Amino acid sequence: MPHQSIARQFFHFDRWLGAEVIGNGNINDTYRITFENNGNVSTFLLQRLNHHIFLQPEALMENIRKVSDFLAVQDYPLQVARPIPTLEGSLLHVDEQGNYWRIFPFIPNSYAPEGPATTDIAFNAARAYGAFLRALRHFPAAELAETIPGFHDTDRRWAAFEDILEKDPVRRVREYAAVIAAMPEALPVFQKISDMKNSGALPLRVTHNDTKAGNILFDETTHQALSVIDLDTVMPGTVLSDFGDMVRTFAPDRPEDNPEQVFLRPDIITALQEGFLSETVDWLTETEQKHLLLGAAWITGEQALRFLTDWLAGDVYYKIRYPEHNLVRARNQLGLFRAIVAKYT
Repeated sequence: MPHQSIARQFFHFDRWLGAEVIGNGNINDTYRITFENNGNVSTFLLQRLNHHIFLQPEALMENIRKVSDFLAVQDYPLQVARPIPTLEGSLLHVDEQGNYWRIFPFIPNSYAPEGPATTDIAFNAARAYGAFLRALRHFPAAELAETIPGFHDTDRRWAAFEDILEKDPVRRVREYAAVIAAMPEALPVFQKISDMKNSGALPLRVTHNDTKAGNILFDETTHQALSVIDLDTVMPGTVLSDFGDMVRTFAPDRPEDNPEQVFLRPDIITALQEGFLSETVDWLTETEQKHLLLGAAWITGEQALRFLTDWLAGDVYYKIRYPEHNLVRARNQLGLFRAIVAKYT
């Protein structure tokens, strides 16, 4: 069994009890593994890191180590899922096929929310992400590597979009001209964010960069947040992207791959604001606080751009479940972008 042999690079154990797929992430593959040693049953999370997306796996794991070690000695109210080293002391195991594997603790009696978030889930998740950023506000952000270079450099992503339009590698540009023509609606928002970043109006901070509901673990009994997980994209950034991605993923009334018209849920946005600011209002700058919802428009527009670019490139980045999956996602995010701009900017 490949999972068992990989697990033996990290642990000594007597009996293998199995591996179960966990979650439905777009990037990595995650398994809950269980084994027995000296009569004791242990459970951990085994994950295959997608090194085609994260091109510097060692630098990524060093980021996680630094941030986890820092959080562990802060006044931080949540659990820190620190990576487990191999028996040789590395944070990664590379198999014969060149795949990168790592292991994290399994947090028992916990769950990651699925489906539309309630206001309670939104408030508590936003407060957890705010607590995460608070605890890291004095961490020197420049010491972290960019695990995906230019991740929220929308100028760079726009240039990549234009390049794909010109090359049209899978001949989709002409047939889908209408959705392509809608994309420039986001340019004024992109430009405003770019100007604020370049001028220094938005401080460089350690940010999570994937602040969806599924990256918060909640207690099964109390339904309070237990841990902020999935630190692969923790790197230097602006808090506007973290708050913006919360709005993008929590506030719509349907998933990002639903082809029907998407609507905002204002009560969820209010809950996100209240939860996030409860942990950040005393240290965010006035500019950051003022433009949180501009961040929502920015990140939603950027995500539309990313899905559309991937569709036009031939679906080379995101996992897809059917041929037009990325196109449906792009249209959904454009609709959400318009709704945010109309109501909040």
